[in-house]
Amino acid sequence: MATLIKVLLLSRPVRLPKPQHKDLVILGNGPSLKDFLKQHRTFLTGKATMAVNHFADTEIFTDIKPDYYMINVPEFWTEDVDADVLERRNRLIANLVNKTTWTMHLILGMGAKKSVKWIDITKKNPNITLHYINPTPVEGFKWFRFFCYRHNCGMPRPHNVLIPSIMTGINMGFKEIFLTGADHSWLEELFVADDNTVYLTQRHFYDSQTARPDVMKKMGKNKRRLHEILHKFMLSFKAYFDLNDYAKSKHIKIYNLTKNSFIDAFERLKLPDNV
Repeated sequence: MATLIKVLLLSRPVRLPKPQHKDLVILGNGPSLKDFLKQHRTFLTGKATMAVNHFADTEIFTDIKPDYYMINVPEFWTEDVDADVLERRNRLIANLVNKTTWTMHLILGMGAKKSVKWIDITKKNPNITLHYINPTPVEGFKWFRFFCYRHNCGMPRPHNVLIPSIMTGINMGFKEIFLTGADHSWLEELFVADDNTVYLTQRHFYDSQTARPDVMKKMGKNKRRLHEILHKFMLSFKAYFDLNDYAKSKHIKIYNLTKNSFIDAFERLKLPDNV
């Protein structure tokens, strides 16, 4: 009942872009993506690509020229956040506007519809087309969850950007979805300081050598406690099993290409060298 109320109150009609390819490669920002692109760049040929979150802040963005771009950072369309969050959001928007010289579909959470900064992106750069998805958490019986998934009313709790990325890829109709840069090796980087502050080093392919321990914030402010962080992780890893079951119901295959990934829901696929 709670999910139904959330769907009715929060979810809005969704129109996803029509894919021009059969397969999709989702480029997660994990540390392993850098080596993947060095060794297996040719694997992207003939496939659609989807970048996520801060990918546009890197030099690789204009090299890859992703077809789709998913941002799932709710605090990026909220003003009541810490100054560092606002700075990262403004830098990302500027890079998207200034760097995108090809046709690209930018996919945002429905909350971004109320943010002038995001809406104005298409005015500043006509190469970008905006789409919105419903990140509404859906729980309950399998038949009910899958009904909501199919109609783009919601998804498993989107505590990580890969969750809406995979869900969108499934509902767009791709036949095979490949995950790269999906390390999810956060448990190795988590610790509690003497003052009981919980720190996590979130490493990405663009800062794997310079990333430093930091607190994990809640909606762009304050800090999470250990049980909140672990609960967030649990929901993310569980969501991948829900997505894999949903994909199978639509005869879609999801492969995890990420070396040493902590995600245990999807079939692993190891590519030959230089492929």
